[in-house]
Amino acid sequence: MAWINALEGTTTNMLQDDIDALKNLGKLLGTSDIDGQISQIELTQDFLEIQLKNAEEEKQKNEKLYQKLGSIVGLGLVVILI
Repeated sequence: MAWINALEGTTTNMLQDDIDALKNLGKLLGTSDIDGQISQIELTQDFLEIQLKNAEEEKQKNEKLYQKLGSIVGLGLVVILI
């Protein structure tokens, strides 16, 4: 219960899928043998690594968009002032 409350009370930029994966990990830890727990941790780690890769790709895409948008706005201001 404390694990779920802590995850829900965080003010991070984690997606709901990320929080759900961590909640499921917390529920499953301690309910199976060591090999099962290690397997679940590895699955969660793989999922979060994929999520991280997707977030980095999204960041790069948005970064280019904002750079172009800033250039266009700057050029627009120059044209208006001239």
